[in-house]
Amino acid sequence: MNYKNIYKQNGKYVIKKNIYCKSITYGTFDNLTEAIEQRNILMKNKWHKNATTNYPKQERFPKYQIKKTECGYLVLNKKTGRTFGTYKNYEYANIIKKILPFYGNKINIRLIEKIAHKEFYKYISYNKRKDVYHVIYGGFVRSTHKKLINALYERDLIIKYDGDEELMCEDSTIIHDYKKEDLPSFEYECENIRYRDENRNKYQLEKQIRNHKIVIGSYPTYDLACLIKRYLDTKKWRGDEVRHIIKSTRRIHKRDKYIHKRNGHFYIERKKNDKIIIYAKYKDIELARYVKNNLAINNWHKRFIKNFERKYYLNNFETEYYYDSTDFFIKCV
Repeated sequence: MNYKNIYKQNGKYVIKKNIYCKSITYGTFDNLTEAIEQRNILMKNKWHKNATTNYPKQERFPKYQIKKTECGYLVLNKKTGRTFGTYKNYEYANIIKKILPFYGNKINIRLIEKIAHKEFYKYISYNKRKDVYHVIYGGFVRSTHKKLINALYERDLIIKYDGDEELMCEDSTIIHDYKKEDLPSFEYECENIRYRDENRNKYQLEKQIRNHKIVIGSYPTYDLACLIKRYLDTKKWRGDEVRHIIKSTRRIHKRDKYIHKRNGHFYIERKKNDKIIIYAKYKDIELARYVKNNLAINNWHKRFIKNFERKYYLNNFETEYYYDSTDFFIKCV
């Protein structure tokens, strides 16, 4: 009889399984037969705690879905609305979606992203000396490729047929079309990025410099934090470059202070003496930022608003920094 994932403790039988670096206990049973029956149900349902596997609501795993946006793919908790991402590649986002339920409400997204990265490139190894990618399966190098994307296609077929070359040769179908989207960086290089759930911009870039931890800034997407990290890497984390990025980040965070979006409009508003004062509303976020900045300089006098609007349209002002753009790094003269 197969007792895998069942352990005897204090005269009872406990179902435990380690999934995606997470140890999960599935229940304690009075006898071995009940434990085996429940273990088999869990195996058929991919080890999820849900209604099908007979768990009460408070113990069931959260459900996630993938939502496509202009910036990429978000992984969304269907109940709470909590999101992770964005991610540029659907298959990578789908792996994140598969891992998240096993972590319940205690989520370390950086750990999950690292696990997902390993899953995405499972069985693929890079030979730096020869500049080639090996697909290693069953302890053997099954194929060698100059291009990473070809290694991925071959790896998928090898997994599908468990390395049976005859069956692989007969199958010309593509399991995942990797040409459609950008691949995650093969080297998981952004070790200086932490996910901070309490931050509005949740991806915090930090660096240990001469025994001091310096927080560079927090950013709305993991990709943007990586972009800035790679930029600072190329500049060897020189003090002037670090100071510039910190200053730019703070400036960007402040640019939408007192601006709130509702019903497709951007409202300039602030609280004074426990009362919300609305100064103006616009459909153009750049105009809202320009007017807000000038209001702050002129002690928030409403009578100047029309003058600010005319000046904005007359001079065709543009904002100085943009998220997800190399303009972010341009220094002011």
